[in-house]
Amino acid sequence: MPSKVSASGFAIVPYALMESVQDAAVWAVYAVVHRHGFGSSDGCWTSLETIRRETGVSRKLVQRSLGWLKDAGWLMAEYRSGYTTVYRVVSEDPGKTDLGRIRPGSKTTRVKNDLGGRSKTTWGGRSKTTYEQEPNNKNPRTRTPNRGESSETTPEKKDPMRLKRLPAEAVPADLADCAELLTEFWASKKGTRSTRVFTRVCNKLRAWSPDDRKRSLESSINNGWGDVFEPRRQAATAPAPRQWTDDQWSALDGASLF
Repeated sequence: MPSKVSASGFAIVPYALMESVQDAAVWAVYAVVHRHGFGSSDGCWTSLETIRRETGVSRKLVQRSLGWLKDAGWLMAEYRSGYTTVYRVVSEDPGKTDLGRIRPGSKTTRVKNDLGGRSKTTWGGRSKTTYEQEPNNKNPRTRTPNRGESSETTPEKKDPMRLKRLPAEAVPADLADCAELLTEFWASKKGTRSTRVFTRVCNKLRAWSPDDRKRSLESSINNGWGDVFEPRRQAATAPAPRQWTDDQWSALDGASLF
């Protein structure tokens, strides 16, 4: 420990260190190492588990913080085979980099007592793991209805048949005889309006005679139905009974059947 550091009862975190990296975990690790090695020229040989427990950060973050402090020159490490690494803190700006900061992308030294591999981390500034974010796809990918293959499409256009008013020339030529009734029915019908529904209605009307089309459309309009239905066939009626006059009855009385 440098002889000029003579405070007791608290750990010291240099202003230069706090300005070089805005990372509370690094500050905490430095403070704990400073605390355990304070007042001793032999330095600090506390374990990673002790630092983890007293700082409250994860073991991996303790390892990364120690590596960063060593590479930036804020810690001096003495590796001893079979024993805990001894660390000695530096209280003044080591000046190895600009304000003691490791440039993004530079490699940090792995601490001898580390366990397992280290993940890539960007040091300097706020501590955070670097993730590569996939760019947003401006062209949404949709499924084709038949083949199920992915393809880039433009936004779907609105169905022109969704409105109450039929588009110009929407009525097929073979249904021109009921065009006015069909237009009135479409404006007053209940339920969904779409190209698929309009096609279904037209196909049903084509199967009927012109008179049946008229009767069906008129019934749907009057009843507010959402579809057209084939008109019921009227059953044949018996002829009205014959009315006899008085003269016919008199003639019948005078007639001889034998």
